[in-house]
Order: sequence, then C-alpha cells, then structure tokens
Amino acid sequence: MNKSRAWHSIRWCILAASVAAVAAPVAAANGRSYAPGRTLEADLARTKVKLVDGYLDRHPRLLFTTADRESLVGKAAACPALWKLVLSSAARLGDQAPDREEIRGGENYWRIERVQSGALAWLVTGDKTHLDRTVRWMLAYCKEDLWGKDEHKSGLDLQAPWYLYHISIAYDILYDQLSEADRKTIRDALVLHAKPIYDDLRAKNDGFRFEQNHTYIPTVGLIATALTIADETSAAKDWLRLGCAVMQRCRYAMGPDGYYYEGTGYWAYAMHWHVRYAELISRATGGNAMDLPILRENWRFPLYLTVPGAPGVFDVGDIDRWAKGRRDNTSLSNGSMLWGMAAALKSPEAQLVGNLLGTRWPPTDYPASAFLWFDPGLQPAAIDTIKPYHHFTDHGFVSWRSSWNDDPTCVLFRCGPPEGHAAVAKLKEMSDWVPNAGHVHPDIGAFWLYARGMPLAFNTGHTAEKWTRDHNTLLVDGKGQGMDGSYWNDRGFSWDRFDKVRLDRVRLADAYAFASGEMGPAYAQELDPLSLRRTLVATKNWILIVDDMASGRPRRLTWICHSDGEFKADGRGATAKAGKAALHVLPLSSVPVETAMDKTTVVAGTVPGQGTPAQRGYQITYTMSRPAKQAQLITMLLPLAADEKPPTVTPDGGSRSTMKFTLTWADGRTEKVTIDLTPRGDEDPVTWQPQDAAAQP
Repeated sequence: MNKSRAWHSIRWCILAASVAAVAAPVAAANGRSYAPGRTLEADLARTKVKLVDGYLDRHPRLLFTTADRESLVGKAAACPALWKLVLSSAARLGDQAPDREEIRGGENYWRIERVQSGALAWLVTGDKTHLDRTVRWMLAYCKEDLWGKDEHKSGLDLQAPWYLYHISIAYDILYDQLSEADRKTIRDALVLHAKPIYDDLRAKNDGFRFEQNHTYIPTVGLIATALTIADETSAAKDWLRLGCAVMQRCRYAMGPDGYYYEGTGYWAYAMHWHVRYAELISRATGGNAMDLPILRENWRFPLYLTVPGAPGVFDVGDIDRWAKGRRDNTSLSNGSMLWGMAAALKSPEAQLVGNLLGTRWPPTDYPASAFLWFDPGLQPAAIDTIKPYHHFTDHGFVSWRSSWNDDPTCVLFRCGPPEGHAAVAKLKEMSDWVPNAGHVHPDIGAFWLYARGMPLAFNTGHTAEKWTRDHNTLLVDGKGQGMDGSYWNDRGFSWDRFDKVRLDRVRLADAYAFASGEMGPAYAQELDPLSLRRTLVATKNWILIVDDMASGRPRRLTWICHSDGEFKADGRGATAKAGKAALHVLPLSSVPVETAMDKTTVVAGTVPGQGTPAQRGYQITYTMSRPAKQAQLITMLLPLAADEKPPTVTPDGGSRSTMKFTLTWADGRTEKVTIDLTPRGDEDPVTWQPQDAAAQP
C-alpha cells in the first residue's frame, strides 16, 4: 500500500463505526489528594500498592486479559490500517534476532517495541510465526548481561528500561506459550536488569530529576517488570512500591496546564511513559491514574504547537531538525498516546487531537500501543468547537492563530519560567527534587511566526549549548538569560527569580492576540535593577512587538529575530524571503539603533563544550546606539507574499502607554490602529478603524 492510501486507511479507521474496545480501567480514586513528603523516603514509608483481587492469578494481565481476545480480534477487523501497522512491526522481527553487539550497544533500543507487536500479533491471529519470532528475540536479549551502553548510566538509564518494559509486556502475553526453560531465562534476565535500576533509585544521594524522562522511564520499566513477575520474584513487591512512590513525585512535578516544558520533540519521546504508567497501575489497582491535570489537559499542547496545514511543529525547546538544511524532519508520530488519554478519560478533545496527529504523521513508532489505546467508539470533538488560541497560564505561553483553516497567521509568545510557576512551590515541598531544564531554551520573551504557509520567525532547533542570542528575544548589554551558554538549565540560577518572569496581561480574541509580560528577572542579577516588559499584539496581517526597559543604570538592548530566509535591507526595514512568503521587519521607535544582518550560527550537538558550529538560517538584530536607563523599542513584523510590497506605517500620535498608527497597503486599503499597552479590567486593548470591511484583520 502506498503512503497516500495508508493515510486514507488510517483516517477510515479513525472514523470507523463503534466496536467493542478493550476493557478500560475502572474509575476509582485518582490520587488528587496526594501531598508529597519532603523526600522520597517519607513518601516510601507511607506508600501502599493494593492490587485488585485475582490480579496475580492470570496471564496476560498488564494491558488486557484473555477475556479481551475476542474484542481485540474484532478491533483488528474494524481498524485495518492500525492493525496493519502492528503486523508490519511484528514482521520486522524477521527470522534472525539482533546480534549481541546491537543488544549490548543499545543504539537502536526502540526496536524492542517489535516484541510487543509480535506477541499481540500472535494473540490475535494465532499465527505461530509471530510467536516463534517474538520468543527468538526475547531470548536473544535475555541471554545478555548488558542492556545498552547508555552515555549517562549503562544498563540503568534509557535503553535498559525500554527493554524491560516491552519484554515484560511480551512475557505477560505469551506466558502460557513459553516453555518453563524459556520462562526461567526471561524471568532471570528481567530480575538481573531490574535490580540495578531499583538499587540506583534507592541509592540516590544527589537528588532526583522528577520532571525528567531520565527518572520516569527507568521507573516505569521497573514497575512493568514488577507487575509481570510479582508472583515469581519476592523482590518485585519492593520494586513496585518504590516505583509507585517515585512516580507519584514525578507526576506531582508536572505542570497543571497541560503544557510539556521540554517542547514538542521531547513530548513525543517522553510523555507516553506517563500514559504507560497510568495504564499499568490503573489496571493493577482498579483506579484511574490517567485522571491527572497534565494528562487531562495535555491534548492542548500538541494542538496549539503544530503549525497549520502541512505536517510540522513549532520548534520550542530541543527538537531535532535541519537534517537537510530545512525544517522538514519533525515528527509527532507518537501522538497516539492521546488516544490512551482519551479512552481512559472519555475525552472527545484528546480523541480529536490524537486523530489529527494520527493522520498527519503515520505510521506511529508504537503501533501496538496505538492499536490498544484507540477507542473507535469514542466520538471526537469538532475542531470548530475549540478556540484557535490558548493561554497556558502556568507556563506563561500563548498560542494564537487567526483560524483553524490551512492558511492562517499563527503566533506563539512565551514569558514564563522554564518549568512553570507551579514548579517553584513544588520544589519547596520536595527537598530531593533537583530540577533539570536541560532541553529548555533561554527564550523567555521569544515569539514564533508562521504565516502564508511558511515558517517566518522561528527558533534554531536542538543545540548542545543554549544561547539567548539564538532566539527571538532580547540581549541586555550583550548578556543573555539564566545560565546562558551552558546546557541551559537552572543550576546556579535562582528558581525564585525565574518565578518573577510573568505573563500578566493577556487578551485573546478571534481578531487579535494581546499578551504582555515582565521578563527582566530572567537575566543575571548583576543587571539589577532591571525591568523588561515585552508586549506582543498579533493580527492576521501584522504583529507588533513593544519592548519597555527601565534600569538603574544605562543599558543597551539588542532586539533579535531569526528566519529561514536571508534578511536584506528594504527601505527603513528589512525583508527575508522564505519560499512563497516573506517576512518584513520594520522598526518604528525613535530610539537610534544599529542594524546587523548575518547568518545564524549555533553550537550543534548534544554535549556542552563538545558541539560543532552549524548554520541555522539568518538573523537580524537592532542594538541601541546609546545606552539609556529607559527605552522603548517598537518593531512590526509583516507576513507577506514573496513579491508583495509592505504597507506604509505612519504614527498617529499617542504616548508611551498608548500607540496609534495607520497602515496603508499598496492597494489603497488603510487600517487605523489604537493599542492600549496598559489595559485594565474589561477594556479592549486593541481597536481598528479600517477603511472598509475588507480591511478588517
């Protein structure tokens, strides 16, 4: 089947008539009353995990039981596209297992998912080929004493837990088909590789990165193993209790507004482990562990951070891209995790977004999970019932687009702490939490612009070193934010200081977005006293950015914008062409500035101090010619067709707090605009007086 037909089939599956789904977790206590102890030890002392009656009496039990086989067979028939992906993954097991070097090296550790697909394929079809191939792979892995030479902790960090999870699932499904000798080989290997993870978690003396995938991925692998062999290994009880205690703290650390702090790339890589944990523990205990703020609201994150129309995402945080010099290698193919959230929470919105991602980025990297998570009987919400804009209040993040059509103007604006405001209070509750925002970028105050079907103002992708200068924000006396230039995280920078970064004036409407926030505390204390307020106003036709500085001593601001196209002077402003579109940047303030246009060069790679230079598009900067204690920079961004002439922008008076200007377009249209930079209450901060109705943004 060609890709186009495959996509069509997946769409058909998504819209298929209702069919009996795999039994969902029973709704019960969801842990909302959880309050963390000061340390993991305090939590562990009071953690009890009570399994549902009869849980240990049967295999399979982790994701479904033998009683669910008939419904799985029916689901395979009703959703042929999703089922074909499972069979395709199972077929990749082939007739030869991976060699010792691959297993021990772990470079392709995600391939282990195939054993879950193979086990599921055997259960549904009864085809012994799937059984034989799956067992061959499992035994090959289970005869090795090293699972992955991970760059952080070999056998402990990422690779080994992936192996543990998927081999545990396959062992659970195939248990009755395995010989006692094979069971022992697999069981002994699970114990061999789970115990070091348990010991490592118990021995932590440098604190936990509770929000980080390097903590919860090993923990979920440990929990899956514990539940699989709980009736065969006495140590599994302790593994399960410790794992659940750690995961309670990991879940508590996540923000409440659905935003994933590491960006879209790591959301796709890591967030599904929270779904896997919720799925496992819900079935084991009879609760609904999916009922958690980050999971209930998480559908908003990929919805508002995907670009309109063509498959693509906004490059917030570390996200792989630029393999071919362009932003064409992004993927959210693991968005099927939203189907798991949707099924457990009966969420039409999560079902909708899961469907959208499932049609835009097939095939999924986790076909067995996607198949099991998808509930074809759950009707998705209609996209036109959801506003095309949203404010993630905890993280200080705004996404606005002019419509859900394929060719709108879409703008993002960020002005919040690296992991959100709630994290500041939670850090004080959990003294053993050592936060790690290593995949967050120093982009407080940054904006992103997608319009005319093209990315016009974006960030610069995954880098080894995180520099403020690589983002669409400000430098102060040439200095950036936080621990600028490091693997940018909070180590050495006050978390309470980050909490003062705040998006405090937000008004989102169909016609415009207005967002304003204080970003001064993101910069080094040596610059104090310093207030930096950035206000962004966005319409379909133009974006206005106003930067107000108040400082205790004269400072020089540098305004930065990055684009795929090379900036060239164009009258008073500059224009960067990108394919069929162009970005015109126009400074409007009276503050004298020095303009520079150049290539954008970043430090690429993954390890600070070991990266290599790489060009990532182009940049334009405006630097104040003279330092000042107070200054206001005003800059307009105009998304245009590639050969379109920008409008004339004429100031119409106003003041430091009220802007008035007129735009005159080449075809004679005019827009008279008034912006109140300090709106209060229900006041509308933006008003227009267009020449005619066609000119209304």
